[in-house]
Amino acid sequence: MTTLQSDDCQSNDPNNFFPMAIESLRFPLDSTMRIIFTGYYNGFNVEVRSSEEMAMLHHMGCFGKGSLSRSKPKVSQNDNSPCLLRKRQFLKRNYWQKKFSKSKESESDSFFKDIDELTAKILKDSARNNKKDVIDLVSSDEDEVSDTCEELTIPSNLSMLDTYDKQDLVVIAPDSDSEGDNYFANFKPKCCLNKIKIPEKLMLTLCEAFFLSYGLGCLQILNSDEKILSTDQCWDLFLETDKKFIPKYVVYHYFRSKGYIVKSGVKFGGDYLLYKEAPGITHSGYIVVIKDEQESLDWISLLGHIRMATTTLKEVLIAEVIKADTNLADVPDNLSAYSVREIELSRKMPVLINEDD
Repeated sequence: MTTLQSDDCQSNDPNNFFPMAIESLRFPLDSTMRIIFTGYYNGFNVEVRSSEEMAMLHHMGCFGKGSLSRSKPKVSQNDNSPCLLRKRQFLKRNYWQKKFSKSKESESDSFFKDIDELTAKILKDSARNNKKDVIDLVSSDEDEVSDTCEELTIPSNLSMLDTYDKQDLVVIAPDSDSEGDNYFANFKPKCCLNKIKIPEKLMLTLCEAFFLSYGLGCLQILNSDEKILSTDQCWDLFLETDKKFIPKYVVYHYFRSKGYIVKSGVKFGGDYLLYKEAPGITHSGYIVVIKDEQESLDWISLLGHIRMATTTLKEVLIAEVIKADTNLADVPDNLSAYSVREIELSRKMPVLINEDD
């Protein structure tokens, strides 16, 4: 994260009518003060890796989604406590560590492997697995914890635990799919070394990333070679990834400019959800359905959207994207030629009122 700030940074209001102290404002007060975040394009979306940038982006606009959480990224705090994992999670991570940490053999060596030996091993493993059911396959991994876990006895090795970072330790809890009382009676966790670390990242959609980069100018996007992409390069790359990127971004930019928090609406059958406040504070009020000029909505899909919105106490908002001049090229400089027309749909329920004479 890069911060550019001049010494003569001052308020844009000449009358100084701010209801709070200038020092307490978090946002830039003029163009000479900027905060530049860094995002990495991974082929599907843009990820932010710094914990400080993750917290700021989500706090100042609810941008993105945590890769290991439902919405808000859970940034680890320095509480000197290791993470807690189920035994099956620990075994799976150690399987990944063994699989991807092995040195890759050259292609010439792989061609000269003994085919008979490989065939015999495959037949032996398949015959052994066919005799087992699901429960046997799960229980056969019981002994793998002792093989893959460098167990540390907590009462006798407290001084040894102090030498490790909390992120290097993991507490393994036994697996249990039942809710019986015997689980906690025989609860014997183990403290082991964590060989696989999966840090949480803030995942930005293509529209969110381009809005932060092009609309606000506070995000620089890097490719796999860690080279900064220009606005035109991001536009071409995102358009190649998502063919409907242009109408999606036009609608996203439109509602963001009106002060709404825009989130994905796939869960409710739409394109976006509009929030007046943070999603953790209030529910969304509108389900946005994007309509391009070249597309047409049939009655069946419209009634489906209305029925979904009615059952979830929301309203359907059709966002029709209109391009003023169809001959203009699809480049970021021509985004001003697009406009959005809002069409609000509602379901009217007739009410029969019986009046007694």
